[in-house]
Amino acid sequence: MIDLKRITKGPLKHPPRVLIYGPGAIGKSTWAAGADDPFFIDANNGSHKLDVKRIVPTNWEECRELMTLVETGGIKCGTLVHDSVTDMESMSHSYLFGAESIDTWGKSYGRGDTHAIQTWREVLAQLERIWMKGTGIVFIAHSLVKRFDDPTTANGYDRFEVSARKQLAQLLHQWVDYTLFCREDVTPISKDAKNKAVTTGLRWAYTRRCPAFDAKARGTTLFPERFPLSWAEFMKAINEDSSRVSMLSDEINRMLKEIADPALEKEVRTYIKDYPSGLSEARNRLAAILEERSSSSQQQSTVEEKKAS
Repeated sequence: MIDLKRITKGPLKHPPRVLIYGPGAIGKSTWAAGADDPFFIDANNGSHKLDVKRIVPTNWEECRELMTLVETGGIKCGTLVHDSVTDMESMSHSYLFGAESIDTWGKSYGRGDTHAIQTWREVLAQLERIWMKGTGIVFIAHSLVKRFDDPTTANGYDRFEVSARKQLAQLLHQWVDYTLFCREDVTPISKDAKNKAVTTGLRWAYTRRCPAFDAKARGTTLFPERFPLSWAEFMKAINEDSSRVSMLSDEINRMLKEIADPALEKEVRTYIKDYPSGLSEARNRLAAILEERSSSSQQQSTVEEKKAS
């Protein structure tokens, strides 16, 4: 019988679960080093210049053992960092398939991927338990560029993707709360120049999906579309989300009072209740109504002034 005490209500406070990916040497590991008391499972051996706790695993069994030690309290940390998914996936394949490849294992198409994903689901189940105890989870991954054929159009284009098997990349993207794509700020220059673009040196983390890459910020209303690649900026954006919602709600209440249309107010409040993520859209709609009213009022005043003269 299910324990009804497990029922919860309202927002729950948990540390972030993040998948961050981008080109090499962009600063992903440095970004994760700013997290709360991080511990690196450093399969990439790329954190040696950072002031963090780490172990460089030599195989998949050690990766799993380290996760178990974090779960049982043998290793204390505030954030468990996997650096990187790309390298850990390679270790898992060596463990699961030995001298065979994932594509030829089982002598049947797709069986290797099914077997690998089952193993990674077990990993995520363990990480879910670690996360529920209050430990943040960060996955770092390299990126690669792949051709994408959009099924809704006749066009194809290149886009950045997580450097991992498609099934694993999708699994991690679904599990985490934040998928961040990071890159340097790039500015196009003259077509006649030898170089088509230059970088300003600024590094950004992007939080919204676009044709060029996948990204997301789950359960947020007005999360910034991008922020400087800094853990402090990331946490600032998270902590300010509730205040952004409060400010926007107050503005909507003020505009509804000014419009004074009961039918419209009922429609707006029902929409916000059914689609909390549409708070910004509701605000913009009300602002457009007020702008239209203001414009009509000004036009009417102008007409009346002309008649009076």
